[in-house]
Amino acid sequence: MKSNYKNLTLVVQQNAENTARITEQTSGYVVSETGSDTLMQTSFDNSTAVAIVKHLNSSFVKLAQSAVRDLDPTDKLCFLRVATRKFEYMVAPDDSFIVTVVL
Repeated sequence: MKSNYKNLTLVVQQNAENTARITEQTSGYVVSETGSDTLMQTSFDNSTAVAIVKHLNSSFVKLAQSAVRDLDPTDKLCFLRVATRKFEYMVAPDDSFIVTVVL
């Protein structure tokens, strides 16, 4: 996890202006480690962030990734957008971490 955290920190530092602009226009974000429920960075309180990771990333993203692989084994899920009545979730899974933005 340390190398993933270092990579994430480097990406955030390199894109500080973009990250600040995006966070001004959203409800918040969560960055978690791929394959686990470990939080790496969040703008939410801990219980909200854990719920987002547990329910959205651990369950729904895995289901969507599986569906994409079933349709075409050579393809990969790059982005997932889920709209509800109250919120919109935008999820970008990567090899090291998953970024979830809540609008």
